Amino acid sequence: MAFDFFPKTKEELSTATKKYNPTVREELLRIFVYLKKKYPKLETPINMDLTKKTSLNISRILQEEIKIETIKRQNNIKTISMKYGNGSSGNRGANNRGNLFEPLFAKSLLDWWSGKKISDQNILKAIEHINTVYDMEKSKSFRVDVVGGKNTKRPVVFSPEILISNPNPSGGAFNVGKSVTDITITLDKKVIYLSLKMGNTVTFFNVGVRTVLTPEEIKKGSIKNSEGKKLLKLFGVNEKLFCDVFNGKLKRGVVQRGRVDSSKMKKLLESGIGYGYHIIHKLGSTIKSKEMNESTMKKSANVGQCTIYYGGKTGVGKRIDIEMSSGTYNFKLNIRDTQGKDGYPTRLMCDFTYK
Repeated sequence: MAFDFFPKTKEELSTATKKYNPTVREELLRIFVYLKKKYPKLETPINMDLTKKTSLNISRILQEEIKIETIKRQNNIKTISMKYGNGSSGNRGANNRGNLFEPLFAKSLLDWWSGKKISDQNILKAIEHINTVYDMEKSKSFRVDVVGGKNTKRPVVFSPEILISNPNPSGGAFNVGKSVTDITITLDKKVIYLSLKMGNTVTFFNVGVRTVLTPEEIKKGSIKNSEGKKLLKLFGVNEKLFCDVFNGKLKRGVVQRGRVDSSKMKKLLESGIGYGYHIIHKLGSTIKSKEMNESTMKKSANVGQCTIYYGGKTGVGKRIDIEMSSGTYNFKLNIRDTQGKDGYPTRLMCDFTYK
């Protein structure tokens, strides 16, 4: 089973847990009601595996907002164990990590424009930085649209190079502003696309690979799909070790170091990072504000040596981690089953942290 139950109402949770131990059930309901009251815009603050009656996931959206110890203390929780997690559906729709931050930042933008006081000084500094870059205050008109829920898909393409596609190009294939925007600011003579990120674990892209790295071929120990082979070759991943990892045959982790094809890797990262937007990244109590123009994109994607972890950092996971750095970011690309299907890879993700 998996953490795939996302209750939206107290009644829904109450019905699903009616056969639980009364004490356990009461604690679950207290936690749910408490979080819904505290964060009313969050549709699903918890998720559960209904077979694990005393375990509970708190949505990762709240990881930067409230401590689990606080939830336990304020609700007198004795039997329920809690951790942060988005469940088997990951960062989908209403569970998107930016779901609370987006409307808050949008409202703050409108308050700033109208001259109202903004109490959160970190948000104010970020807005002032945006104004410095784009001269918002010189515009006669100002419109703010929250559009993050659209979740524009950007699948990987393989011809002629391996790239992350851009369904909404404007002025260039890597000009991804329209595709990655969470908040769009429209001024008299320009449009500003804001990409809002939240927390320490964030991605530049997250694409499906199930059709090119199929369970059937992995089980046979040999990748025949030309696009799958091309993808592994780009990263310098050993095909046999790759199959052994996902078939559970790797006795212990293997670490390889080497150089990737820097020009091809740079193109992949450039397409994934893109340009034509502005990053607003909430990290705990701080907020990073950064313009992603074409020059910044190219600098950010300039990587060299990589390290491949077969089995992940622990050496025992069904995953491949590929780490590399540019002058701006530390990248970790990972190939794994992100959906809890069968252990065989479903996605290629590119996580990043700042240097």
